[in-house]
Amino acid sequence: MKKFISISPHQPPTRFEKGIYENVDNEKLNFDTMTSFPIMPVINGYTVDGEEIEVITVVSDYGNAEENYKTLIEEINALAVKKNLKVTFKKISIPYSQDIDTQLEMFSKLIDCMADEDKLFCDISFGTKVMSQILTMTLNYGYRIKNNVSLGCIVYGGKNFTNNRLEIYDITSLNYMDEIVRVMAENQIANPAERIKEMLK
Repeated sequence: MKKFISISPHQPPTRFEKGIYENVDNEKLNFDTMTSFPIMPVINGYTVDGEEIEVITVVSDYGNAEENYKTLIEEINALAVKKNLKVTFKKISIPYSQDIDTQLEMFSKLIDCMADEDKLFCDISFGTKVMSQILTMTLNYGYRIKNNVSLGCIVYGGKNFTNNRLEIYDITSLNYMDEIVRVMAENQIANPAERIKEMLK
């Protein structure tokens, strides 16, 4: 199943900017509807009419995160009507804390959502820096431990302050590069730095 994973923002809803996210490097992320959530262009671009999907959202026990989650659900439901999507919502509730126990709880709950044959999509724009790392760890668990799991698209969205535009970036290749480094290390590849630089040309 296609699963779309994100974190509900901690910013106050009244200060949460809404607009059209401009695709930087992936035409599938073109989305002509105003939103505050980079996961919306991903859902729009990587689903087809009538498809069944699951939306997994990490929501901290914090008023802003809860309110933003409600707004996200409303936007997804509107898109679901437009595209005739069948959406299952999975809320991952965690304490509003940056301690290690909370991060491990988040990871534990997220990996429970992974299953064989999944295709994973993820937005790492929001939450703390550590929470974004937990999302990456979850994706790695999914495609390394489960059977026939693939990565669809990983995005980061934010405001470009040089032009005041909201932009969305496909950063999936960074995750694949991490996998390449791991494989090179395990196989003791000679001159790994030179090989990686060749790939990046």
